Amino acid sequence: MYYFSPLAGTMLRAFYSCTDAVSATKERITTNKGVTMGLDQYAGFRDSNGEIHEEFYWRKHARLQHFFADMYDLQNKDKKHNSQLQHLGFNGGQGGVKITEDIVNKLEEAYKNDYYDYFAPDGFFWGQQFQEEQVKEYKAQDEKFIAWCKEQLKNKKDIGYDCSW
Repeated sequence: MYYFSPLAGTMLRAFYSCTDAVSATKERITTNKGVTMGLDQYAGFRDSNGEIHEEFYWRKHARLQHFFADMYDLQNKDKKHNSQLQHLGFNGGQGGVKITEDIVNKLEEAYKNDYYDYFAPDGFFWGQQFQEEQVKEYKAQDEKFIAWCKEQLKNKKDIGYDCSW
């Protein structure tokens, strides 16, 4: 579901995690630092239309976003970003990232190095000002996510990552 934000002058994705019994039981770690606008990230199963059905959720994990923005660019070399903030990478509604074994291997390396090569120098929607804190706060979840990805790929599931900022 999308709604128009007159304050931001843009379309924003609204998340309603209580729409079904499965998502109603999920615990979300939200570390939005008291700010409601910003980067929402999610990963899960991809349906036949490429839409992501949330299994994992992050709030303003800037380095993870930087990692997946790079992966998006690798998968979509022919697409151009269509906003004034194009230097920040992809945003919701552009199809997200199809997670592959190669991406999981790269993600695991990035995770082991605290996403050192994915420092986000910009991205005020992303929470770049506290990105090192977020790496620590999401450490356990990122580890679970990597293990989950490996298991899903082993079982030939179609999984992906998307965001909205």
